Amino acid sequence: MFAEGCHTQQGIWLAFGGDVASNVPSTVNDIHRTPGTELKVNGVSYGIEKDENFRKFYALITAERGDKATYRVTATLIGAFLAGEQHKTPSGESIFMGYGHLGCCSLFVITKVSEVESVPPASLNLRGTVLGPDGKPMEGFSVVNEVAGGQPQQTTTDAGGHFKFSDAGSVLLFKDPRFRPVILTVEPGSTPVRVSLQDATLSNWIVPACQSVGGSDGRIGFSALFKLSAGLESSPFDDDGIKSYFVFPHGSEPVEVKFVISTGTGPVTEETNGSVASKWSDKWSKRRWIKDVEGKIIGMDSRGQLENGEYWRQAIFLDRDSAYYSVRSHAVARSMNQIIDSVCIAKP
Repeated sequence: MFAEGCHTQQGIWLAFGGDVASNVPSTVNDIHRTPGTELKVNGVSYGIEKDENFRKFYALITAERGDKATYRVTATLIGAFLAGEQHKTPSGESIFMGYGHLGCCSLFVITKVSEVESVPPASLNLRGTVLGPDGKPMEGFSVVNEVAGGQPQQTTTDAGGHFKFSDAGSVLLFKDPRFRPVILTVEPGSTPVRVSLQDATLSNWIVPACQSVGGSDGRIGFSALFKLSAGLESSPFDDDGIKSYFVFPHGSEPVEVKFVISTGTGPVTEETNGSVASKWSDKWSKRRWIKDVEGKIIGMDSRGQLENGEYWRQAIFLDRDSAYYSVRSHAVARSMNQIIDSVCIAKP
C-alpha cells in the first residue's frame, strides 16, 4: 500500500492480525497460520475481529477471474502501524523499511474492518447440490468453503442435498472417506454447483511400506520415499523449516526444477500448500484417497490440467510430506508420474 500525497516513498505492508494468513507469496512466508493463534510482531500479539465486515472484505479481495481481481474494494481498516527504520535514497528522499517482502516497507497490522464496498457490487452467495453414487440427494453431507488464506466455512446439506454459503470463497471441498474426494474452484454469485459423488473404493491408492530402512535403496524423501527415473538427479534445500528435494535433469541447474518433494513442521493440504489447482481454473482434475496397507487414509493424490495447458500433480502423505510437479509436456508429466507412483512409506 502507498499513501497518496505523502512526500516520502511510504510503502506500507499490510498484514492481518490473528490467524488470518496472507494470500500473497513473499519472503515473509505468511501463506499459512495455525488456527486459533495471534500474529506476533516484536513480542506484541495482534488479533482480528472476524465479523461480517471482515468475512465480506476477505472474500472480495481474494475473488479472482483467472489471474485478475473480480472486485475493486474499499474499506476502513483499523489496526497498528509500525514505521520501521528510516533510510535515505541516493536522491535524499526518506523511506521506511524493515517489514514485508525483502524488508521493503513499514507495517500495518489490520485488527478490524468496516464500511466495506465494492465495484461491481458484491455477489458472494454460493449454492449447490450434492448427489450420491446412486444419483439421489445426499442429506447431512459436510461441505467446506474456503477463501485463500482465510478461515473455512462449513455447512451440511439438507434433505434435498442442497447447501449454501454467504460471503463465499472460491474453493469448495467435499471430503468423506466413503467417497472420492472433490475439490472445486468456483465463482460465487454464478450458477449453482452440482456435485455427483463416486464410491471411494473404486479409486483408493494403496501405498506399500518400504522394504529397506531409510533411503538405503537409493530412494529420496522423508516419510514418503521415491525412486528417481534415469537421467534425473536431486538437490536438498532447507527454507525456514521446510525441507525439500529439487528434482531436475542431469547436467541442468536446480533453478530448472519441475518436481519438488518437501516436508514441513505443520499440516499440509492441497489448499494450504499453494497448489496451482486452487489458483487457476482446471480443464480437468481428479483426486483419490491414499491408504496404507492396513486401509488407513494417509493422504490425498490430486492431478489435473490447467486452462493454460500445464499438467500438474500433488500427492500429500501423512499430513506433512508432499510431491508436486507442474509441466507443459504430457510426456514429461508421464515421467514425473512414474516417480510419484514409485512411493513407499518409510519404516519407523
